[in-house]
Amino acid sequence: MTQHSTGTRASGAAALGGMVAVLAVLAPLAASAQDGATPREIPKGFVVPGPAPTNAPAGTDNAPAAAPKPAQGANNPVAFAKPPAPATTNWPCVQRRVDEITAGQIWSGPALPDPASVAASDEMTRLIDRVAARRTPLPEAEKAVQDYLAATPEPERQTRAANFVAVLLDRFNSERTQIMSGIERYGAKQKSLAANLREQAKAFSTQQDNPTANPTVLDDARQQLLWDTRVFNERRQSLTYVCEVPTLIEQRAFALGRAAEQAL
Repeated sequence: MTQHSTGTRASGAAALGGMVAVLAVLAPLAASAQDGATPREIPKGFVVPGPAPTNAPAGTDNAPAAAPKPAQGANNPVAFAKPPAPATTNWPCVQRRVDEITAGQIWSGPALPDPASVAASDEMTRLIDRVAARRTPLPEAEKAVQDYLAATPEPERQTRAANFVAVLLDRFNSERTQIMSGIERYGAKQKSLAANLREQAKAFSTQQDNPTANPTVLDDARQQLLWDTRVFNERRQSLTYVCEVPTLIEQRAFALGRAAEQAL
């Protein structure tokens, strides 16, 4: 064996040792609950994937269909006690997966109507578009809701508030459903990438143990494995931010529901 080949295998062994440490994190992320965790702000310029993130697998890994909506408000007095949905194998977030925000979580006023039955005025639609957008500062959104209801004659205020909250809640749940479906597809892609990386590492180890391995081929395999590991880790870092979005929507829904109640 030449000195050049011996040096190549030695440097390859050192690189492999580093990759073993990286690949130790490739097991599927636990879907354990982390109730009460304070979500981080989404970095400026970060694009939230939804309904389908970039590079998401198509076809077989679609998220499960949403469950039928429960009765709202006073029609379902134990809405707040709704148990969390069962864990899914493609849900990659440490936050527990909750399919939708219920009326009981954000509203204790009059029973909410079916949002499909509400004839939303142009004014209400514009307000919902404005306050539901996360780019609108929350204090500004809360004040806009209170001003809208304060300008309503008192005999009509409760009905208008209930209609407003029902339509707003439906908007938030539709948005969350799209984002959560995108997160599950993203998680499925990460699982596939992790499985591929494990196979690549195994094949590379076999090549490295071969005393007749071509040094050029071995180096190409090493570089490909390092690159694919980098891509996986960058996607995993992005996922930590995306996983915060459903919680941020829940918090915004709660704050705006409370603002509407305070205006009654």
